[in-house]
Amino acid sequence: MPHSHSQQSTVSIDKNKSFFLDHRHDYNQRVQALDTYLNIRAHVDEAVRGIDRLLDLGNGGVFDYDASLVGSVVALDLFLEELEHAHDLPANATLKNGSALDIPEPDGSFDGVLMVMLIHHLVGPNVRTSFANMQKAIAEALRVLKPGGKLIIVESCVPAWFYAFERAAFPVASPLINKLLPHPATLQFTPEIINDVLRQHQQHAEITRIPKGAWVLQYGFRFPGALTPVMPYRFVVHKQPSAAH
Repeated sequence: MPHSHSQQSTVSIDKNKSFFLDHRHDYNQRVQALDTYLNIRAHVDEAVRGIDRLLDLGNGGVFDYDASLVGSVVALDLFLEELEHAHDLPANATLKNGSALDIPEPDGSFDGVLMVMLIHHLVGPNVRTSFANMQKAIAEALRVLKPGGKLIIVESCVPAWFYAFERAAFPVASPLINKLLPHPATLQFTPEIINDVLRQHQQHAEITRIPKGAWVLQYGFRFPGALTPVMPYRFVVHKQPSAAH
């Protein structure tokens, strides 16, 4: 599958780095307390349990799962090496700078790869590029995963009608959000779109709709879950040897 148009925009990279670096503690506290994220944590814990060597893509310095359930974790994000002296990180975790679009690890080097709330942050200058970024991130995750290893994606998804609205609004909304808010602009996909990309790599996903609680985070703010169409999903793939990269 071609990925020649994949490119996270400079403003998206800079906004993601600054927001999650500057707001890490506040974001972490909310993730550990809000009911939707407690549900997500339980579903991630279930999926990662027993993995020997785990790559956590787009970690952000936030471990929204019990890292003691795995042997070791390589946490990868754009800025993580700046947090190497932080006192609140798991003892079995190694922090590494890098992009999910170009993972600085060799083929087949992990027993598990985890992507929690990452895909909608891989925003390019337009919708087409943002979609290509999602394709590239999944291809890269499969590349560094051993045959038979487990890919776990937990993502904020939207129904088709809202995705159509996001696509139409993106040219105006994305630069406006980046200008007015500290949180970067995002683009959310339907669960069917993500599953289609996995199928294109000859991968079968076990898909679970994670219960949404009373509260979610929208652009860094606590927001009533009943007032947003966003719904978290978990995709679990056991890598087939024939996967395309």
